[in-house]
Amino acid sequence: MKNIIYVVTSGEYSAYGIEAVFDSKDLAKKFIDAFGNNYEEFMIEEYELNPHSKQLKSGRKPFVVTMGKNGDCYDVHQTTHSYEFSEEDEMVGNYMYCYMFAKDEKHAIKIANEKRTQLIALNKWQEDKE
Repeated sequence: MKNIIYVVTSGEYSAYGIEAVFDSKDLAKKFIDAFGNNYEEFMIEEYELNPHSKQLKSGRKPFVVTMGKNGDCYDVHQTTHSYEFSEEDEMVGNYMYCYMFAKDEKHAIKIANEKRTQLIALNKWQEDKE
């Protein structure tokens, strides 16, 4: 179960700031009702508390692997941007983009290949018809 926190923010760009942090959306709304005024526009942003904690504690790193149906690996890299990391793998054209936490590049390719094999076995590989 994911723990979500609710962050009340205001402003934009250099005037952007955090007003308060809550463990329930209801409390965040009550804060806005209590402190809101015509000059400040408050927003509620939702964030997961301690995302990927199990993988991070085990020392694994986030990787992205691009692989074709035949098992050719076209790209593997450790991502340094959390916005590039997805919770779900993607199929685009004839390629599969796998996101995972792994020990190293070799381990990431092994995980992607296992996912590729499962997709093929379950007849879920979606290829473009050319």
